[in-house]
Amino acid sequence: MPRPAHAPVRPPEDDLLHWAALGCLLVPAVLLWRGAPFLSAAGVACGLAAVTAASRVLIRRSRRLAAAPPRSRHLGAGPGASTPAPAPGASAPLPTRGRTPHGTP
Repeated sequence: MPRPAHAPVRPPEDDLLHWAALGCLLVPAVLLWRGAPFLSAAGVACGLAAVTAASRVLIRRSRRLAAAPPRSRHLGAGPGASTPAPAPGASAPLPTRGRTPHGTP
């Protein structure tokens, strides 16, 4: 059945998380129905809930990172990038004792 035009579109990851939450409830119930001990079913429920929560956090984080503008991973890598200022109270660079640093004539 198609969605109405005014209905908000949910990402497919939300459906995945809803099914995972259902599994967190359904699997322990089936285990209890089949005669598994209560503590085993409770442990399975806790484990599934932890995996579902971790998946939700990772999905939201990846969605946020995908929506954010890309950033340079290196300081001063882009055009017009400036060199960071030294920290207050930082000492001057050490002398090179007559040698030149790599890449300078």
